[in-house]
Amino acid sequence: MACRPARHAGANYRFHESKNSYILSFMKTIVIANQKGGSGKSTLAVHLAAAAEHAGDGPIIITDTDPQGTAGDWFNQRKRSGIDMPLYAPFTLSDLATRLAALDHAGAAYLFIDTAPSVGAVNAELFAAADLILIPLNPTPADLRALVKGLPMIKQSSTPFSFILTRVRANLRNNDGAAMALDALGLVFPTRMHERVIYAETFAHGKTALEIDPKGIASQEVAALWNSVKERIRENENSVKQEKQKARNRA
Repeated sequence: MACRPARHAGANYRFHESKNSYILSFMKTIVIANQKGGSGKSTLAVHLAAAAEHAGDGPIIITDTDPQGTAGDWFNQRKRSGIDMPLYAPFTLSDLATRLAALDHAGAAYLFIDTAPSVGAVNAELFAAADLILIPLNPTPADLRALVKGLPMIKQSSTPFSFILTRVRANLRNNDGAAMALDALGLVFPTRMHERVIYAETFAHGKTALEIDPKGIASQEVAALWNSVKERIRENENSVKQEKQKARNRA
């Protein structure tokens, strides 16, 4: 990967355990996580990564910590289709800070991490290292109950998180009810990923809705979601800056 593009100016500091110090970090790490399988994690991850590239916000890297390697399989299929962006990087949770620093140094603007369908101790360090945690959720009672088990660990990380309703079927009462319930727990993006055949085709062809039907409703959903994610990250950064300024004013 080439040197970091000059346009990517937003920076923060990430704690590097082996160096026992904070290092300057430009890359934004977005973790997609859910306790329950079938929530649409991988579909969301690959579409957001592709949307970021299409929006000119790259270089983008996608990876996964899921042993199934869904994102990796998608990338390989994508290369066979003649598309090599976003990039894919194999990833393990061992020596996490060093691996994140290497991708950051290589010039990545955003890193999307698709996780295994569990929220256990193995993810605690990953959550703490992220800039934003996205929680895709089907609007069903079963998915809401499963969320209760995993959310405490996400909250303990102190990393900002947001919910995205996925696999939404039109005109079901559960949709708005789930959104209201989630709203009491954290920020819910207004744009939803609906149950669409085009999303299911993603992994068969290595393409996203953005390439299959660039002007279609699914592409519009994904582009809107990516804009919401970027805005959420900007809001988080501004909030941190304001808190630092308040601390300096009190000093």
